[in-house]
Amino acid sequence: MTTSSSRLLERIQQLIATPSVSSVSPQFDQSNRPVIDLLANWLNDLGFAVQIEPLIEQPNKANLIATLGRGPGGLVLAGHTDTVPFNANRWRFDPFGGVIADERIYGLGSADMKSFLALAIEAAREFATHELSQPLVILATADEESSMHGAQALAAAGQPLGRHAVIGEPTELKPVRMHKGILMEAIRLEGRSGHSSNPA
Repeated sequence: MTTSSSRLLERIQQLIATPSVSSVSPQFDQSNRPVIDLLANWLNDLGFAVQIEPLIEQPNKANLIATLGRGPGGLVLAGHTDTVPFNANRWRFDPFGGVIADERIYGLGSADMKSFLALAIEAAREFATHELSQPLVILATADEESSMHGAQALAAAGQPLGRHAVIGEPTELKPVRMHKGILMEAIRLEGRSGHSSNPA
C-alpha cells in the first residue's frame, strides 16, 4: 500500500470515528464541530486558507470553506459532514469503527459522505505546491441530512465560491450532471377578489 493510500484510509477511519449525527430529533442530534476541526487541521497543513463559519441557529455546528489559490472562478469540491441517526444493533460492525473487510470500509458516513471529504483533501495534496490559475475550494457543510441549515447559511451569505462544483454524493460512480432539489416560495397578491363570471 502506498503512503498516500495508507494516509487516505487512516483519515477516512478518523472521520468515521468522529460522530456527527444530525437529526431533527434533539435526542439524536450532535455537533459536527469535531469533524470540521479535523478537516481544518488537515487543510491548514496543506496551505489552504480556512474559514470556519458557525451556524447562527446552532452555534455548535459549522460550515468550512477552505481555499487554495486566489481569484474568481475555480472549482469547488463540496460535501457534508453529518450522518443519519443509526441503530447499532443493525450493523455488522461498529458504526464508528471504520472496519476494513471484504475490500470495503464499514462505518457511518463511509459512503455518504465522509470518505469524499478525505478523498478531496488527498487529491488537493497534488496541487498544494503549485501556483493555481483559479482557486480550488473544499466546502464542508452541516446538517444536510436534516435541516439543511448549513446550505441555507451559505446561500444567505451570498459568497460566490467557484464557477464549477463537484458534489461527492454517492452515485455508484456514475457522473450526474444535475439533480433534483427543492425550492419553496411564498407569493402575496393584493387587490380585490373576484370571479371569472363577474370580474368586477
